[in-house]
Amino acid sequence: MFKTVQVVVLLNLANCFSQCIATPPKSGPKWSIYDLLDELGLKSFSGLLETTGFMYTLSANASGPFTVYAPTDEAFNNLPPSVMKKLQNDDNWRLLHDLTSYHLTKGNLSFLKWSNNMITPTLLDGTSIRLNIYNNNSGEPSIMSVSGATLIKADQQATNGVVQVIDRVLYSIPDDTISNYIQENSRLRKLAMLMQIAGYHDSLDKQNITLFAPSDAVFEEMGANFTNLLTNASTIKALFRNHTVNNTFYTNGLRILDGGYITNLPGTKLPIKINQGVYVSGAKLVEEDVSLKNGVLHIINKLL
Repeated sequence: MFKTVQVVVLLNLANCFSQCIATPPKSGPKWSIYDLLDELGLKSFSGLLETTGFMYTLSANASGPFTVYAPTDEAFNNLPPSVMKKLQNDDNWRLLHDLTSYHLTKGNLSFLKWSNNMITPTLLDGTSIRLNIYNNNSGEPSIMSVSGATLIKADQQATNGVVQVIDRVLYSIPDDTISNYIQENSRLRKLAMLMQIAGYHDSLDKQNITLFAPSDAVFEEMGANFTNLLTNASTIKALFRNHTVNNTFYTNGLRILDGGYITNLPGTKLPIKINQGVYVSGAKLVEEDVSLKNGVLHIINKLL
């Protein structure tokens, strides 16, 4: 019975993403990863490899294998201006090196071997990429996600590994836990205060969670009710639980649930609406997809 279910799941995944997969050449791969990137038209990412020296690592068939999560040129064009400015600064070689190495992992990992919330270490020391498989409202696998980027062309085989083409540059490199991020973010000072009072750090640092974090402006609108909240640790804990989901939902996974819902820790359904932005239970995501070591955080403009 288990084997039958497993085969059905793999077949569904293969059918669902068949448009992403190129027909493998009968004679086997012809190019190294670096040359394959050029054949795929991924000029911007190839340029990063040249600038940082990784082109030599990915050109040598003796090294590897590697899995490369390669953003399209359009993904680079869609970077926020502030990020693009940093990347174009010749003095930021370390930033370019870290950004590039974060897109590279050891081993040849086919997308058919992914599992939801799979963590795979990158060549940037101490960091990992998070892989997700998101189902649509019908419960069918619909999107493969790489730390919030969507897989758009899968399993492009090279002589020394595989290229997975994604639609976003992974510039939000997770270097902290959710609780530490809250303490360091100037827009979440009141949430940090509540976390301290309730002693809720450890609960926010559990693996594979999504936190919808109300901004300071939300609590300021509460007036005296916020002052009263400061004296009630159990109510604060309930507030955090209401805003936490026991799965990692980036916005690409939320967008395919338009008209559907996700469920928070107490079991309440949180409706998803896409309308010039992403809304969860009526709250708009005003800062999206903050990748963190144990999950993802979105800042929202009202309480759930």
